[in-house]
Amino acid sequence: MDLKTVRALKTEIAEQIIRPLVTEIRAERRIVRSTAIRRLTGVEGGIALGIAAGDGKNDYRLAVRVQRRALETNAYLRQQIEEAARNKADITYIGTVFKGGALAAPAVLPWHQLRQRPLLIGASVGHYSITAGTLGGFAQHTASGKAVILSNNHVLANENKAKIGDAILQPAAYDGGRKSKDKVGELLAFEPVVSGANNLVDAAIASIDADIDFDAVTLMGAGKLKGLRKTPLRPGDKVFKIGRTTGATQGVVTAIEVDDVVVSYEFGDIGFDSQIEIQTTDSGPFSSGGDSGSVIMDEKGYACALLFAGSDQGGTNGKGVTFANDLSIVLEKLGLTMPV
Repeated sequence: MDLKTVRALKTEIAEQIIRPLVTEIRAERRIVRSTAIRRLTGVEGGIALGIAAGDGKNDYRLAVRVQRRALETNAYLRQQIEEAARNKADITYIGTVFKGGALAAPAVLPWHQLRQRPLLIGASVGHYSITAGTLGGFAQHTASGKAVILSNNHVLANENKAKIGDAILQPAAYDGGRKSKDKVGELLAFEPVVSGANNLVDAAIASIDADIDFDAVTLMGAGKLKGLRKTPLRPGDKVFKIGRTTGATQGVVTAIEVDDVVVSYEFGDIGFDSQIEIQTTDSGPFSSGGDSGSVIMDEKGYACALLFAGSDQGGTNGKGVTFANDLSIVLEKLGLTMPV
């Protein structure tokens, strides 16, 4: 199918198959507590729809990502989806998607969990009251004209709970950072993560203190950042990232424009639309807890996405999938440009 056809199919299946069936299942109380249905399947629905690669160049298929076991085992639902998609559906169980997982301390700390001056892309960073996340990169803030640190809301703004001006630490508190000696900036702005409607980004920025140097282009062990990718990612594109926990990892885009991804936050399950799905091409996972906030680059070194969540199940290799915001949307929401 071409891109236009699969986009139309995604809308059709969501509205005509998934929503009515999930409504019926809830009415019969076969799935968790009864709640109102949101726009498509809703947070409790547990089915995300996106676009995956097809059989050749410019060929695509429907990506169906199932997050609830009760829906995975529903043979009627699978049959309906496959028939509507003319057997062009990529249906995968991915389980629960978390904004981040438990952090584990290695015996010997890698560079990205240590204090770094100048500040480096991929290093440990965080609001003083969180554990740890990743310094995704540096951007130019249009309103102030200043360079800023880019990461996730839940890394720099503590899931909406932080106040503008709060201290940002490098390394983050879990990695030994303290406000007295490791403050590198202050929370400048964030895009709120809200319940009751699907979000597009989990993103925030921090100012950089005047006495703190930073390196906006070096990708440790992976060359130089070349700027912002000009074209959207497509299924099959190769990508890499540098994160606080797993360091430099490589992966491949397995789905784009994924709607109704349900992500578990401390304050509840939150829905996201228009997300990018990535799976590892390495021996280990593409991301883990603490990698949140990593900027993802394409294979040529152009920035293209902002990592914010992942699962430990799914993917063709069973190592889980990672979800990321489209970086162009992040920059637009926060009024940013990327260095060239």
